[in-house]
Amino acid sequence: MLRSTLFFLALLLSHSVLAVKEQNIVQKLYNEVNHGVVELHVKALTPPKHGQVLHKSETSNSLGSGVVITDKGRILTAAHVVSRATQIEVAFSDGTKTTGHVVWVDNSVDLAMIQAAKLPENFKALPLAKSGDYNIGEKIVIIGAPYGVSHSLSVGYLSGVRNREKVPGSNLIPRFLQTDASINKGNSGGPMFNLDGEVIGIVSYIMSKTGESNGLGFAVSIDTVHSMINSEPGDFAGFIPILLDEKISQAINNPYGYGFLIQQVIPRTLSDKLGFLGGHFSVMIGKSHVLLGGDILLEIAGIKIKDAKSAFNIKQRMASAKKGDNIPFIFLRDGEKKIIYWQVENEQY
Repeated sequence: MLRSTLFFLALLLSHSVLAVKEQNIVQKLYNEVNHGVVELHVKALTPPKHGQVLHKSETSNSLGSGVVITDKGRILTAAHVVSRATQIEVAFSDGTKTTGHVVWVDNSVDLAMIQAAKLPENFKALPLAKSGDYNIGEKIVIIGAPYGVSHSLSVGYLSGVRNREKVPGSNLIPRFLQTDASINKGNSGGPMFNLDGEVIGIVSYIMSKTGESNGLGFAVSIDTVHSMINSEPGDFAGFIPILLDEKISQAINNPYGYGFLIQQVIPRTLSDKLGFLGGHFSVMIGKSHVLLGGDILLEIAGIKIKDAKSAFNIKQRMASAKKGDNIPFIFLRDGEKKIIYWQVENEQY
């Protein structure tokens, strides 16, 4: 009886020591990486509203998170946080605030890169883990701004690895990391860390019937992050498109049967500089809101926009653009075919 009691007390003591040790690791981790997590205060174009036939160009405010991954101020975040952004304010943990602009966006994997105008003094960027350097069951840490509560910490486990279907026209298979750590509105775009302080994911979404965390959160995996960065995606063109097929083209009287129907154009982007126009007449096609009346891009850089593969090829062509290149954009406006040439001013336009 005495022996079993002593064994039980020793077991409790062992668990207590481990719990304290683990707590100290998390505390140390938070102190080491928190400075690299930023809040993103975003002003963005609003999508079409249900029941609003004539769409008015308006903006709304939203909040997201991000993580600084280079000493020059490159910040990873989720695409849905900044894809319609007209203005971005980057807020650091020391109170420093600066502006940011979108570098690239990929909605197919919900990942984006932005550039901060400046960094706090003596700033140190946070490291990315290697591809595949994670295991189901390991403890993870998430830092973000849920509901605007700055630099909040949540702790949980990596509870699953989920692959999506291959992105059309590419070899990329997006991978998401599942976690039971608490994720809520405002966490989007924030980092998921391992206990070594390395970023292993970028928070994307939750599965919830209520819209609040219930233990099913997902982050874009570090594998997909590296794949996107290594693919050298071209700079953000600044328009929100719908890829047309023959059926939709026929419905909107597009005789070519293909193209990008431009929904909205983000101010002060390449598309805005080139003078492209978005739509203004909102209709429902299936379950989706579609803005009609905007330009229809037919061809970019000699590549006709016929399917997802051609769109991917255009993306690669634009990413390889050299200073001085003249890139033609062929489009329809009010039924008339037009062409604009744009001379590339920088290596990455």
